[in-house]
Amino acid sequence: MRFPMTRVFSLRRNRAALRRLTRRFRGNPRGVAAVEFAMILPAMLAIYFGIVETGQGVMIDRKVTQLTRSLADLTAQSTTISNTEMSNIFDAAQTVMMPYTTVSPKMSVHHIVVDSAGVAKVCWSEQRNSTKFARGTTVTIPADLRLPNSSLIMAQASYDFTPVVGWLIQGGAISIGGDPIYMRPRLGKAGGTASIEQVERSGVSMCPGFS
Repeated sequence: MRFPMTRVFSLRRNRAALRRLTRRFRGNPRGVAAVEFAMILPAMLAIYFGIVETGQGVMIDRKVTQLTRSLADLTAQSTTISNTEMSNIFDAAQTVMMPYTTVSPKMSVHHIVVDSAGVAKVCWSEQRNSTKFARGTTVTIPADLRLPNSSLIMAQASYDFTPVVGWLIQGGAISIGGDPIYMRPRLGKAGGTASIEQVERSGVSMCPGFS
């Protein structure tokens, strides 16, 4: 089959133009740089977002630690805590989380009383966006804090952090915090069957006597 001469010349011109364009592209440093940049751009973005998200996570972890310490400290300074005062403690402590206020932190405060046998039990417990322990629940605390006939405040807090990259890939949140912080009552009053110094909760009998 024979092709018209004009078509043959057109094909040759196209091939020649393509070869010239290829040579120019390969010999042009800017073209090579553009291709290399396009290839490494996804990796650069992943590294950038990873650094940003890691920094966010570290900052939130510090904030949660401050929140937990504030909960324990404010409670330990009290002699008797009413419902309103407990709510105020949660409100005041939560302010340390600013500017991370998109998600409400989980907070809980537990008043622990250690009886004469060295068994630690919950006298009263309060929470916001979290869970609280039932009165009389036996809890595990560090051995050096388990002094017979004593009491302490145990506070816990956590924050559900959703990284941008994690949301795109997994759609899940990371729980930051949750470690308890303990403090002794500083302005407590003696009460219960063993006259143990403790923070009284309005409407709740003092411990021991967990029933």
